[in-house]
Amino acid sequence: MFFDSIESTNDYLLSQPFSEVTQLCIAREQTKGKGQHGREWCSQKDGSVLFSIRQNFDARCDLSGLSLVVALAIVKSLKEACSIEKLGIKWPNDIYFGDKKLSGILLENQLHFDKQSVVIGVGVNYALGDNLDCETPWTDLTTISENVSNIKELTAAIINSILVYIKRFEKTGFDSFQQEWAAHDILKGRRAKVERENNPFDGEVMGVNNKGALLISSKNGVETVYSSEHIRYI
Repeated sequence: MFFDSIESTNDYLLSQPFSEVTQLCIAREQTKGKGQHGREWCSQKDGSVLFSIRQNFDARCDLSGLSLVVALAIVKSLKEACSIEKLGIKWPNDIYFGDKKLSGILLENQLHFDKQSVVIGVGVNYALGDNLDCETPWTDLTTISENVSNIKELTAAIINSILVYIKRFEKTGFDSFQQEWAAHDILKGRRAKVERENNPFDGEVMGVNNKGALLISSKNGVETVYSSEHIRYI
């Protein structure tokens, strides 16, 4: 489905009846775009690549690390389509150029009998101009590259890259992406504080494990941290 304007591509696919086939929703504009942890995803009409994919997995499939894999797929497509190097990923899936955010991803899951239905929402800043009111420091493709593809061609390239990476992920899990992740990890070596209710701690980010969970070395040893937890980087 393609929309000129929609509240949220994720919400649209989540509201659709279950389907055995992969579903896609693309929009020129989102009026209520969603980011991680209930935050708003800022965008402008025709200023961003905006789409969601609904993909089915077997209920027994371990989806740990899927969001990291989607981020890697987007990085690969941007490098190829726009000749952009030095892209980094802030765990679990925010894509940065330098210290400015370029792309975000939101995964939302539904269970349907023996299937896990995952909606993968993607936003990539394309050409936002100077008037975007957003708290997070951001950049866009036209600012960082002189070789930016047509937005429709770029959208297709990113979608195809994600589908290829998903197929590989279904066969291998996150483990086969470890080396690729390490090459784009911008948090390794940073200090972080985890606000666990009964056991807050801080330490140094060591990377991720073979399931894509964050590893932090603290005074109590190496702690495994998940994306649902509140983490502050020091």
